[in-house]
Amino acid sequence: MRILLADDHDLVREALSLLFQQYFDGCEVIEAGSLEPALEKIDPENPFDLILLDLRMPGMNGLDGLKLAVEKVGEGVPVVLLSGAYNGEDVRHAIENGAYGFIPKTLRGEALANAIRLVLAGEKYLPSSILSNFAEGFGNKSEYSSARHAGQFGREGDFARLTPREREVLALLSEGRPNKDIARHLDLREITVKYHLKNVYRKLNVSNRAQAVKIALEDMARSGSL
Repeated sequence: MRILLADDHDLVREALSLLFQQYFDGCEVIEAGSLEPALEKIDPENPFDLILLDLRMPGMNGLDGLKLAVEKVGEGVPVVLLSGAYNGEDVRHAIENGAYGFIPKTLRGEALANAIRLVLAGEKYLPSSILSNFAEGFGNKSEYSSARHAGQFGREGDFARLTPREREVLALLSEGRPNKDIARHLDLREITVKYHLKNVYRKLNVSNRAQAVKIALEDMARSGSL
C-alpha cells in the first residue's frame, strides 16, 4: 500500500508514518510538507492507495487544495483531510468537495487505523462526535421527520427513531470499532451492543454495519446538518 501524507509539521508526519507502518504491513509512506510538493508527487502512472492532506498546511487555501488534489488523482483514489481543529461546516464542505473522510489528529493508534481501513474499504469516515450531534439533531427536527415519512429519502430508514443510546453505538460504529470495543467504551455488555445494533439496522432498513455507517454519513453530507 502506498500513502501520500502531506502535513507541514515534521513530528506529525513522523508519528503518522510510524503508525501506518505499524498497522499496515508493507506500507510505503511518501511525505510532503505542503500542498505544492504533494501535488507534484501524484502520478497516475504510479497511483497512491490513499492521500492524506492537512487542512491547514501551506497551499491549501481552505478547500481549494482539496479540490485540486481530487481533480488530479481522478476516480478511485480516496483523498482524506486531517485536522487538529475543525467544526461541522469544515466537515460538511470537505465531503461536498470530494473528500472521502475527515480524520481528527487527536485519534490515536487503533482508532486511526480503523478510520483508514474504513476509507480503504470504500466507506466515508467522519468524526464520531460529528455523527452523534448530527443524529441527535434529527430527533428534534420535525421538518426532517416529515420529509423522511413523506419518502424524500427513499428506502432508507428513519434516524429520528433512533434512541440516544443507539445513536452513540452508531457513532462509535462509524470509527470501525468492533462490538467488544463499543461495549467497553459505553460500559455495556457485548450482547447489549448487539441488541442495539439489531435495532439500528431495523430502523435504518439495512442488513449490516457497513450499510448503516454509509447511509448515516451520506445523509449527513446531503442534508447539510453537520
